[in-house]
Amino acid sequence: KRNYFEVASFFLTKGRALITTVIFIALSIAITLTVNPLCAYALSRFNLSYSYKVLLFLLATMAFPGEVTLIPNFLLLRDLGMLNTFYALLLPGMASGFSIFLLKGFFDTLPKELYEAAQLDGAGELRIFYQITVPLCKPIFAYIALITFTGAYGAFLFALTVCQDPAMWTIMVWLYDLNATSPEHIKVAALVLAMLPTLLVFVTCQRVIMR
Repeated sequence: KRNYFEVASFFLTKGRALITTVIFIALSIAITLTVNPLCAYALSRFNLSYSYKVLLFLLATMAFPGEVTLIPNFLLLRDLGMLNTFYALLLPGMASGFSIFLLKGFFDTLPKELYEAAQLDGAGELRIFYQITVPLCKPIFAYIALITFTGAYGAFLFALTVCQDPAMWTIMVWLYDLNATSPEHIKVAALVLAMLPTLLVFVTCQRVIMR
């Protein structure tokens, strides 16, 4: 127990690791579930002449790992004066080509008759989206929220690069700092505690994801 208490006290007393991580995760999920579904809905709902080109561009972004865009993102955020802020953590990941592509494919399977009936009743596009599309897409939303959570919670290299101020370090950055200076039993205890949130979220959302 002493090892776990020591790790917990480290995270609670070092900077704002816990608060920063919780805010980062919450904002990441909220932004991801707002920007990506709206973009995918527009591509699926309307017969845009350039939909194929947009999808091709989104697929192209999936071909490059995050390390390729690390330095350009850093330079852009530096020029905008956003380093060491939540803007630096959130803006580069607001839109995801993978999420938009996945959502569009899911939206395409929804019956078109539902949208036609809603239009006949005088519903606008936003009402159709929030009252018809969103309730039918809870499983895919839960999956995207889960991968967004794991991505934000496990962010290390990018989070350290754009937020070098310890006051803006997330739990994973502090975990690296702890592992660099602690004995082996503290490292193992820290890894166990860091694993628990992801495990709990997956167990809680497992039924929805399997649907």
